[in-house]
Amino acid sequence: MASSLLRVPWCFLLLALTGCESALPDDTRADPSADVVLGTSESDIRIANSLMTRELVLNAIAANHDANEALATNSLESLFDPGVMESGPQSALINHQLRDPYAQRFMAYLVGCALEQGEKLAWVNPLQPAGSQASEWQGSAGLCPWWRTGTPGDECLKRVTACLLARNNLLGYRVELSMRGEIHDSERAIAQPFALDSWTVPLDHVPPSHAPLSSAVECGSQTVGSGRDCGWTMHSVGWCPAGQTVSVGAGGPPGCSSGSPLGSSSGARMMLRVCRGIAGCDAGDARHVDSSQGCALGSTYPLPSLGTDPTVTFACPANGGYFTVMTAPWDSSAEGTANVAWSSAVLAPLSERAVYRVREGAFYGNLFGRDALRDDINVTVTLATGSKDRYVVNRPRTRQAKPIFKDLYACYDPGWVHGMAYATYRVCALPGTNEDCAAQVTGPCWDTNPQATHQCETQDGPLLKGDGDFGQCRDLNNTVWGEPVTVYLNGACDLVDDQHRDLCKRYSEPPPPQDTGRGKEER
Repeated sequence: MASSLLRVPWCFLLLALTGCESALPDDTRADPSADVVLGTSESDIRIANSLMTRELVLNAIAANHDANEALATNSLESLFDPGVMESGPQSALINHQLRDPYAQRFMAYLVGCALEQGEKLAWVNPLQPAGSQASEWQGSAGLCPWWRTGTPGDECLKRVTACLLARNNLLGYRVELSMRGEIHDSERAIAQPFALDSWTVPLDHVPPSHAPLSSAVECGSQTVGSGRDCGWTMHSVGWCPAGQTVSVGAGGPPGCSSGSPLGSSSGARMMLRVCRGIAGCDAGDARHVDSSQGCALGSTYPLPSLGTDPTVTFACPANGGYFTVMTAPWDSSAEGTANVAWSSAVLAPLSERAVYRVREGAFYGNLFGRDALRDDINVTVTLATGSKDRYVVNRPRTRQAKPIFKDLYACYDPGWVHGMAYATYRVCALPGTNEDCAAQVTGPCWDTNPQATHQCETQDGPLLKGDGDFGQCRDLNNTVWGEPVTVYLNGACDLVDDQHRDLCKRYSEPPPPQDTGRGKEER
């Protein structure tokens, strides 16, 4: 739904947080009436972050005064798309600066934040040989779709800035984020980029790497059996109570007993695989719990039946936890449907709100425009001495004690035990040194003590009550920024390496997902 005021909860989760954390509703369902308020629409953005801090702050487009200004004052097509590009000094400079691999990564993330899912922006890659330079960047979040064909505008630049900053991490880990925010832009209408997802699909890559999961890739040739690592579909995420025996079925009886079947299969013989966590797995993965191709293990019967329909029974860990369900036809060349059902103790399928429950903090500011950079910073691309075709990217040679961009900020959720240290680690390329930082950490976004200092005026923006997004956040000069992005994580330590695990301590953990009565849906 298009509207002139759009609310963007880029985080799909919000459960009650206890202790020092804010109390929020525990309903994991989408509210079907939430986007009908006049002048308001709701959207939800689930997006990965693996843009390294150095790629964000030291790339030859954002960290070059002229290139940054060109980007902020022109349409993306006029600068990048060879079929639309306007010849001139600005487009020539931009394409010259694309010889920097950091600049290419930065633009891939910028386009992902700005354009809608399914949109593509054509560009020419000067690092590839002639004849193979045609390339495309993919849209995803849809926070400023008009930037493709027109100038972005100030509010748009702030939204894309917040998205880029939220998607940055010093390790380059690929971690799925749930991001929330509000769009107040009376001059533009934005089609809803994502509906709030009441069914979370498992991740199809190997966390925290960028590597695609082998089992999620189409099989190259016909193969049968539950041990194969190709041709599987990511189905759903669930939660099981501590120590509980859990069954998941698509037509087989729990534990291959004489009991009533769970779920059903249709069209072809189907299989199930269960993994620990919120990502799919391969058969040899340590996260693999079990796979099933039915109780009649040696059967080659290709159609659904009581003996060939799958069921998986397993014991939930002592502290409870997330698990994922994957489905696949027994014969990779067949087409069928697994209508999955779960035993009564299980909470599944889970909504995005139930999967991403740890509020990290807020990101805000503006990294665009000629004046966005410090005067002494200007990353350039020049010909190497004595060469006609080899280029050198000239970045600062020393560590930067002050942020390169003047107006990039982050604040942290009060639930962190070491909030300032965690937030600094999150936005700085050199943790522990406070150097080469993408943003200035302003302090806690909120505080449970109403008399205490906090950076944001609200911890639940007005456009959608109960989604827990920080609003109207201040910088160190007390200037208010109206387009902050609030990030939620699945796990508190998702963005922390093994050497710094102490930083991700929380005063309390969010409670387990709550039963909303939706758990027996089939798909």
